[in-house]
Order: sequence, then C-alpha cells, then structure tokens
Amino acid sequence: MADKVIVAVIFSVLLLPGAFASSSTNEDVHILIYEVSPYSYSGKNLDYVCIVNPGERTVDLKNYYLTDFEGYLHLRGLIKPLHKIYIAENGTSFKNVFGFYPNYTYDDLRYNGTFSLSNRGDEVAVIRDKQVVDILIYGKSDYHGEGWIGKSINVSQGHILRRKNFQDTDSAEDWSNYHRIGQSDFSPLKNQGKIEIFTYPDDRSELFRFLNSAKNEILIESYTLSNLHVVDILKEKIKGGVKVKILLEGNPVGGISQEEKYAVQEIYDSGGEIYFMVSGERIHNRYTYVHSKFIVVDRKSALISTENFDQRAIAPCGNRGYGVIVRNEKMANYLAEIFEDDTKSVEDIKEYSGEFGEIRIDEENDVQIRSKRFDSTNLTANISLIIAPDYSLRSFDEFVDSQKWMDIEALYVKDYALSEIYGKSRRILVEHPTEGYDMKEFDSEKKLVRMLHAKLLIGSSAVLVGSMNFGYSSMTRNREVSVIIENRSAVNYFEKAFNYDWNDSDEPVALMKLEKRGNEIAVDLSESVGEIKEYRIYVDGKLRYEGKNPEITLNLDDGTHIVKGVIVDSSGREDYAEMKVNVEQGNNIDLRWLLILLLFALFAYKVWKNHG
Repeated sequence: MADKVIVAVIFSVLLLPGAFASSSTNEDVHILIYEVSPYSYSGKNLDYVCIVNPGERTVDLKNYYLTDFEGYLHLRGLIKPLHKIYIAENGTSFKNVFGFYPNYTYDDLRYNGTFSLSNRGDEVAVIRDKQVVDILIYGKSDYHGEGWIGKSINVSQGHILRRKNFQDTDSAEDWSNYHRIGQSDFSPLKNQGKIEIFTYPDDRSELFRFLNSAKNEILIESYTLSNLHVVDILKEKIKGGVKVKILLEGNPVGGISQEEKYAVQEIYDSGGEIYFMVSGERIHNRYTYVHSKFIVVDRKSALISTENFDQRAIAPCGNRGYGVIVRNEKMANYLAEIFEDDTKSVEDIKEYSGEFGEIRIDEENDVQIRSKRFDSTNLTANISLIIAPDYSLRSFDEFVDSQKWMDIEALYVKDYALSEIYGKSRRILVEHPTEGYDMKEFDSEKKLVRMLHAKLLIGSSAVLVGSMNFGYSSMTRNREVSVIIENRSAVNYFEKAFNYDWNDSDEPVALMKLEKRGNEIAVDLSESVGEIKEYRIYVDGKLRYEGKNPEITLNLDDGTHIVKGVIVDSSGREDYAEMKVNVEQGNNIDLRWLLILLLFALFAYKVWKNHG
C-alpha cells in the first residue's frame, strides 16, 4: 500500500489547506479516533468510524477531515467534551444494530475520492490543516508514515477496533480488537454503599425477600429463569402494580427448557414484559450469550448473582453460589442503563408475545432441604462493577495485580484467567478441573448441593464475584456482570464459606426429604451424610420420633407446621434440617364417605316424604 501514501501526499497538497505533517508532538490535538468497524458481516453495510472529543472544551470540526488516503470526508459541526460522533457507511443498517442513527453517513460528508474501509487492511486518519491529528493502522497495511509506531492491529469479521482509553501512544497498544459490532461501551463505576452478601443454597430466601421489597419496578436480566417461587412473587407484584421487565438468553445451551417456557408464559399472562436476545441467519447477536444474572428493584438497589434464577439452581439443595445485594442508587441506575441498552429495539432483541401458551409442567409434591451452614451478612464497602465485555479484561487484570494472594472457587478456570492468577493462587476449587494444573474438584455429594456454580476470587484485601466465568470467552464475548468488594469483613465471610467447601470434613450433614400426601407427610433422612446411628423427628418443637429408622410418616393437623429432622452420628455429633409445611387436611376427604352421606340423606328424605 505504499502507493496509497504517495496518493495521500498528492491529496494533501491539492485538496487540503497545506502540506501533510505529523501531529505527535502538537499540543493542540482535540479529537481522537475512538472506534472503527472495518470488516462487517457480509451484506450488512456496517462499516463506521467513531470520533471522540477527550478534552475539556467543545471543538469545531470545520477544519477536520477523515481519510483512508483514497478518499476524504469533510467533518462538520461541533463535538462537546467527552462526546462522540458516528460516521457510518449506511444509516439504516447502523440503526438496526445500535438502536439510533449515526450523526453522519459517508455520503453526507464526502469531499473527494472514495472513502471505503478495506476488510483486509487499511489506514484511517483524522487530518486538521497541515497535521495528522490521529491515525489507526489495521490488517495487512504496509503503512510506514508518520503518526504510527510498530505493527498494525489484527481485525476479524464482525469485530470492531476500540480505543482502550484516551492515552495515545500511536501504536496497537492503545486498542482492543475483541468487541463485536453493536456492543455497549460503559465506563467503570466505583462507589461506596451498603451491601448484603448471602450464600446459595443456604440463604436463597434473600433473593425472594429482595424481590418482595419492590414497590414500583423490577428489572431482571438472566441467562435463564424457571424458579416457580420467583414466578409466583413476580405475578403477585405485577398484580399489585409493579412493572416487571425481563431479558433472557434466546439460545441457551440445550435450548429453552419446558420449565422456563412455562415460567415465561405465566409471567407474560400476568402482564410482565419479556425479551429474548436471539441470533439467526441474518441476525448477529451482540453477545454470544446474555449470561448476566442481576435484578434491579425500584432503581434504588440491585442484586448481582452467580446463579441463574432457575428451579434447580435456586433450590434447598441447589447450586453452591453467591449473591450480593447492593443498596446504592447510583449503582442501581447504572445497571438499569445496561438493561435498557441490552433490551433496546434492535435486530437481536425479540419481545415475547405468548408463543409458549400450551406448555404445562407437573407440580412437584416433594422437597428436600439440607442443613444450613451460612447466614447472610451486612456491611458497608467500596464496590466496583465489572461489565463484560466492555472493560472486563482491564478490570480483571487490575484486580489480580492488586492482590497479594487469592483463593478461587468457580465452575472452572481456563486459559487467559489461569495465566493471570496462577502465580498468586493459594487454592483453586472447581467443578471442572483444568488438566495439568493443581486444582481440587468440588465434592457436591458431601456438601449436599447440586453443583459448584460460583465465580469467586477471594483476594487478600478484596473479593470479585458475579456471573463472569474465568475464561477468555466469558470475559470478551458474553454480557456479564460481576462486582468487586473492597472490605476485610467480606473477605472473611467468603473465606469461611470457601474453607467449608474446601475441607473434607467427616462431620454429619443432614438432608431431609418431605413428601406431602394430603394430611400425611413422609419424612426421609436416609440420604444424610455421615455414619448416622440415630434419627429424631420434631413437629413444632415436640419430639414425634426417635430411633434408627430414617423414613417415617407423620399425620399432621390442618395448618402450618415446622418439621425438624435431627441426625446423630456414631461420635454423638448432631446436625439438623427443618422447614415449614402447610397441611390442608380438607383436600384429603374420602369420596366414599361423601357418597354414603348422600345416600343417607336421600333415604332420610324418602322416609320423611312417605311419612308425610
């Protein structure tokens, strides 16, 4: 492309006011190239350039030109401090992906020649009078002129080049190349606030309490949602006038489950708004998966979760995970803005309109509950959100660099994350170990949970926890929301939970299964962990059974009762599990007695009539 540099000089002399020169040492630089989309999806016409004003004063663009050294666009208008302008190949195509029209199209600003970004490689420069204000070199460009140092930036189809920050070294180090066309660009947010931390499944009720606290609005963004208790709460809230809006992943691994279809239809029928992020032959979704798990209540508080709001995940013996409730209005509004950006009217968002109306599921008549190990804790801390893919890599690296040591509890730890954390990691506990690394596999059977699904980094002075898995794909392709908590009490809380999960204790752990049969309750403690020698059953504090049989049946009166199962091991150590049970004896009336009463009434009527 050396000939393009010659052409650039000719254009500069003939068309622009003055000769072509470098601006790398000029102090009067006002604007920068911020994003470039040079290699869009086939047939989509989504090439564009974004210009930003990083300064403190408004800039008049009348003397600025945008060029690829084959064509020139004459910029115009004003650009305010920290504002951007978008210049796109096609305005309609741009709006279909971004939800708004660009400030200009190429045709609006065409000055001379043909400005067109090559897929294979090209140069993009901003020129003001005699100076190159900023320049970007990508792909197979052999540009060696002023304003750029070192190698060009690699680019692949559907991805954009985005400036990492406003520091300008005139090199590839200033740029990221993993963001997709249409992905958001939120800036990091840090604040102090009151938070509540809780552990799944031990204190999953905090999720239900949080939802029940809503007075005006509930926003939910999650990979999946099928928990029936969550559905019941949302239906009641909608009935009471609370607005409910939900965004879910339209193509989860394995497809949308029958349980989720049922849940979605129930919420929709009650008046909730539900959206799916979808992909297809002509639809390129902005994120591989909507994998975030957060809830915003009344734009005043927010819950960031490691767990999807599913029936099996959020259950008495569901996943090991964590939730963080942030009571900070600024943080809540920030997450509400993310929700609104993710659900805006663009081609990869589909509003649900009742397609799952015929789905039915069988109601479960039994439940199992494990002994509780952890209560929630409340504290005040400095909190920072990590939003993927916007700035997740940078925030993750900064967190790791700031910690002296780390304990990791996660579904898995892979590739990029491993290279960053392995030198500082003391212990790594995972559901799926990575071959060749020193990791411990989580024993879900001993802990009586479904699986380890957490995404937790415990550092020496802070904690990182949320939806973001520890792998490059999760950090750069998915929509994820995690939080950094800077507080020693938070570190201690998570360490306590981690140590319990890490240690191979032989202490007994109670697991109680209950099955309702009208006014009969079948209690089963047989799957408790340990060398159990004795079982006890209490109802409302009164001993109803004591012995070696782990399975018994209780007859209970109509009403609400507390059923408590206690196990005692061979060393005399005890553990227990308990739960509330609602019994409606009237639902178990024997129809044969109704028939006898009816026949007796008929007989009595005939006797009375004949006697009369």
